[in-house]
Amino acid sequence: MILIVVFLLISAFGSVVLNFSEDKFVFDNYVANDIQTEKLILISSPISQALEQFLDHDDKTVDHLGEFWAQPIPFTFEDISISVEIADQERYLNPNFLINGRSINQKYLQIFERLCENLGINDQILFNIIDWIDPDKVSNGGEEDYQDYPAKNAKLDTLEELYLIKGVSKEIYNGTVINGVFRPGLKAVLSPYSNGKVNINTASKWVLMALDRDIDETVANSIIVYRQKRPFKRVDDLINVDGMNSDIIYRIKPFTTVKSEHFLANINIKIGDREYKFIVLLERKNKTKTVWEKIY
Repeated sequence: MILIVVFLLISAFGSVVLNFSEDKFVFDNYVANDIQTEKLILISSPISQALEQFLDHDDKTVDHLGEFWAQPIPFTFEDISISVEIADQERYLNPNFLINGRSINQKYLQIFERLCENLGINDQILFNIIDWIDPDKVSNGGEEDYQDYPAKNAKLDTLEELYLIKGVSKEIYNGTVINGVFRPGLKAVLSPYSNGKVNINTASKWVLMALDRDIDETVANSIIVYRQKRPFKRVDDLINVDGMNSDIIYRIKPFTTVKSEHFLANINIKIGDREYKFIVLLERKNKTKTVWEKIY
């Protein structure tokens, strides 16, 4: 009988020790996570402020890929490591500008039609995008009959919204290989955050080719090679590029610029053994300001 009691006491004590160990493990992790979250909150605001000041000190008249902001920026202090990558948003085309009031912007539509053709994307996708963002059905070519939700009938707030639009697959969004050649997807050429003008100093060849019917791949590559040596200070400087002429420049001038206003900063933060993603959208006009920020 005594042996049975002793055995039960040992079993009970062992259970208590085990439960205590589990509780302590949970408690320690909770405290550690809480401390890391507090650190993350404390450093996020200074990071945004630092980015604002950083862009304010940059030359606002011209933006190009050779500038310091366009390079990866890593730094470390104490137990926190941070890496920053900034992409100006005027390197992209903004699909929200396809709609002007309650009608289609025909000039912008032509640019997007060329973009879809160059990327191997069916025009039907383009009209589905238009139907998603227009205030009512103005395209006469889209498909608004979504089964589980209505079309937004408003501007895109994020590029990921494209996945809600009929026909936008992972391949169309991320890119695919066509005839042995990789064609980028919509995420590589579009942004809902730009001011509607394309920065010829930072745009990819796919965006440059979409601007005009006479800018083919050869001319677009010539623009990129030229700007690597001497960034454009004016759109008119394109006249110095082989294949460009005054007629092309006249046609694309309303849609182009040599500077950028919106910058998206992707920041990876590592605190101890945990990693976080911090995204900041900045707008730079007379003075840079943070539009929004997100922590994942």
